[in-house]
Amino acid sequence: MVFFDAGETLVHPRPSFPQLLDSVCREFGVCVDPLQLSRTTRRLMARVEEEQRKGFTFTDDPERSRRFWLGFYRDLVGEFGYRGGDDGLPHRLYEVFSRPENYTAYSDAVETLWVLSELGIPVGLISNFEPWLHLLLERLGLAAFFRVKVVSGEVGVEKPNPRIFRLALQRAGVEAARAVHVGDSPVSDYQGAREAGMRAILLDRWGRFPDFEGERITDLRELLFILD
Repeated sequence: MVFFDAGETLVHPRPSFPQLLDSVCREFGVCVDPLQLSRTTRRLMARVEEEQRKGFTFTDDPERSRRFWLGFYRDLVGEFGYRGGDDGLPHRLYEVFSRPENYTAYSDAVETLWVLSELGIPVGLISNFEPWLHLLLERLGLAAFFRVKVVSGEVGVEKPNPRIFRLALQRAGVEAARAVHVGDSPVSDYQGAREAGMRAILLDRWGRFPDFEGERITDLRELLFILD
């Protein structure tokens, strides 16, 4: 069975995270430099992943998730000179990025899910996400592909904790040794799946981890050629 992460693996903000963020920031008179945004986002996410290694979680509780994202957006736009409170631009960003209609699916994700379905290979989902992910998947026509969907905001446990992977395996009735997990985070997806006994594959769309020593792909369609 093949399990997938959701955010930045199957789905992404529309038209893109930088473009959507820039359009919201302009409402508040904040100018976003694309190169600086890329660098700042990577730095902030690297900090989050380092905290996750130490046991930090945020998507497994609704209020904690809200506080995290408000703080994340505050730190992000602070790099571009915003000095207002969380109830201003950060709250507006949280609102916009929490709407299913502001997301779409990657084309390679849709194609890969269709091919796996045609081949009769069962598919599951393991995601650090809020419960509205179900609505998003329905809206995009992807929900029916998944035999099992385990979302941290519902089950109260978050990747990279092996428990969420084991829960998905239990619900699917699949042994870890016969399961693959694909996601874009070296910590949440790759490390967590490996600790649960699964085969793990890192999706590195943008070449952020060129020195990664584990199994890595840059396009989900590559998955079709490396699975037995």
